[in-house]
Amino acid sequence: MRYAFLTTLIPPQLDTQVRYLSKNNMQDAANALEWHIYNGLCRNLNEEIKIFNILPIGSFPQNYRKPFVKKSLFGTNTAKDNVNIGFCNIKLLRKYRQPIKIYRELDKWCSSNSCEKTLFVYTVCSPFMTAVSKLKKKHPDVRICAIIADLPDMSSLSSNKSIFQKIYEEHLANNSYSRLDCIDAFVLLTRQMADYMKITKPFCVIEGISTEVSYRESIADENSTKNILYTGTLHKRFGVLNLVNAFRMISRDNYRLIICGIGDSEDEIRKAALADSRIIFKGQLPRNEVLKLQQEATVLVNPRQNTEEFTKYSFPSKNLEYLSSGKPLVAYKLDGIPDEYDDYIFYVKDNSVESLRDKLIEVCDNTDGSVPEKAKKAYDFVQDQKNEIAQTKKIIELLSELNTNQGDLS
Repeated sequence: MRYAFLTTLIPPQLDTQVRYLSKNNMQDAANALEWHIYNGLCRNLNEEIKIFNILPIGSFPQNYRKPFVKKSLFGTNTAKDNVNIGFCNIKLLRKYRQPIKIYRELDKWCSSNSCEKTLFVYTVCSPFMTAVSKLKKKHPDVRICAIIADLPDMSSLSSNKSIFQKIYEEHLANNSYSRLDCIDAFVLLTRQMADYMKITKPFCVIEGISTEVSYRESIADENSTKNILYTGTLHKRFGVLNLVNAFRMISRDNYRLIICGIGDSEDEIRKAALADSRIIFKGQLPRNEVLKLQQEATVLVNPRQNTEEFTKYSFPSKNLEYLSSGKPLVAYKLDGIPDEYDDYIFYVKDNSVESLRDKLIEVCDNTDGSVPEKAKKAYDFVQDQKNEIAQTKKIIELLSELNTNQGDLS
């Protein structure tokens, strides 16, 4: 069996360059998840998995400083000749050129291997699906497993999109959905995604993968500074402005709200920080700095409310990242969160700003002394049951099921 993985990673060798040339958001959460999946698959399979990669960058000239990405090779612990695919990065043109480049590389890989082949695909974005559907027609024997973290029509939730952007994104999403028949098995973040996409082929659900960090016990001190931390995308639809408003209702000098990230709420957050010196806006930070802030925080908060349809079809990656820190997580019970997480999250009781304020104070004050214990149990739960080996083992079992079904059909 030969394995390959079509990804949107940032190879470590290119990280500094990509960050320098990017003008806006770095997809650090997606990058971390993909590496976790790759490493977990490699460890479970004990096989080489060759990567074919498209850099997760914005288009030239608005979002990236170079119009062309050169093809290059990079190594991992299991494969030395992984391919970072080159492509034209000029706005609009890149969506039509990328599939051609991707197909050529995958076709060469399939043609050079006469044995059984499995291709893992991260996301079903339009360029990937255009290339993979063409590949499947030429090489029907290749087994394709798609890992879907975001639905194609719900991957960009900014409120600042033009009508043209909305129409164009809808076109790309429709193209992706029309080609799903080339996929043999699916890995989803929530069960509801299967219903939305009308999936009838084998699938499994993994909400994400925990972050490996060392546990650091919190030292309770009622007079110490209480650092409330949010890290992630700053879109209005994710509730970040509700968090700001809830915090401003807390009249305690030793409370701090620290916000990291970029999104369509940046201007309002900056204004709030000018009006209230307890609010600290750090913008987008490298992932290692974000993880350090999480371990130093008093409480981590995800203010995304269960008020929109997209909450059924996503498990916020920051929830698993937060739970991995050993610090308490304040959040809302979203439709996409399985009940097994209920014992580990401090849920806000309703969607009022006052309820969010009250829950933050309750957790920060830790009046009954139970907060650190619950946070430690959450840490143990995700590190034991949601790590990269445990979660990707579900994908291996899915492939075994696929083999069994194909054997029954033959």
